[in-house]
Amino acid sequence: MPSRDERRCHYDAFVAHVRGLCRTPRIRSRLEDGRGQAVTECPRMDAYLVKPCQGFGARRAHYTVASLIALERPVPDWTETTPSPPAHLGLDQDDPVESESALLDRWSRRPNLGRTLADAARAHPHTAAGWQREVEVMGVLSAGLLHTRLPHTIRRLLNLGLACDFAVLLEDLAQWDFDPLEVAGRWRHAFFLTVPDPLLEL
Repeated sequence: MPSRDERRCHYDAFVAHVRGLCRTPRIRSRLEDGRGQAVTECPRMDAYLVKPCQGFGARRAHYTVASLIALERPVPDWTETTPSPPAHLGLDQDDPVESESALLDRWSRRPNLGRTLADAARAHPHTAAGWQREVEVMGVLSAGLLHTRLPHTIRRLLNLGLACDFAVLLEDLAQWDFDPLEVAGRWRHAFFLTVPDPLLEL
């Protein structure tokens, strides 16, 4: 079974892979068509995603994130997004404890979905109450309903010019099946720690 750091390297690599696929309009269209759908309803995505998902489980999470990445417009040039292995992080690889700690700290500083929703609320204060309700509602959804709701939410964020850290979202969706309360709690905490009190719906 992959370690946590191996999974996180995989999530970054998967996002970079899908963005590369999306440079081809036909493939991007096929991936986008899978938004909100169960894996069994997305046979046209299999040719592009079965191998990249192999060995990491959470197949629906991977398919959902791929469909969300396909929503990005315009398709960005992600030539610099191929993740570097730990040896390229400038860490002392003779000290595995230090390396693991540095990797964890680096990942923990990346924005989860709650933080991105908070950024939308800060950028557009008149919509703050709506984003607050969004993060609260998502926290009580089943996995199926969450995957169905995400395309609408992500499209709204992208239309506002906000980038979603899809690798972090992929990890969260993979964990949702096992501990949804933990993930939902992280999203809420990130939201409320970021949004100024005057914008909150009290």
